[in-house]
Amino acid sequence: MTVEERLTALESIFLNQKEILSFSEACVYTGISRSTMYKLTASKKIPHYKTVGLHFERAELDSWIRQHRVSPHDISSTAE
Repeated sequence: MTVEERLTALESIFLNQKEILSFSEACVYTGISRSTMYKLTASKKIPHYKTVGLHFERAELDSWIRQHRVSPHDISSTAE
């Protein structure tokens, strides 16, 4: 395992322990780019908190991700 892979694994473990994530941590946690995350927060399409900067509750992000599931039927019909 390379140093980069080990760092990524440790970062993942760390993020799974935190309840409140910063903007950058939420981007890493969800795999969403910074620009897309800014668009989602500006349009209020993703749950977030504006304190000193943007913050996200991990459980709310998990729920939001589950709500945006694409069914296998939808995937196959867009591929055709």
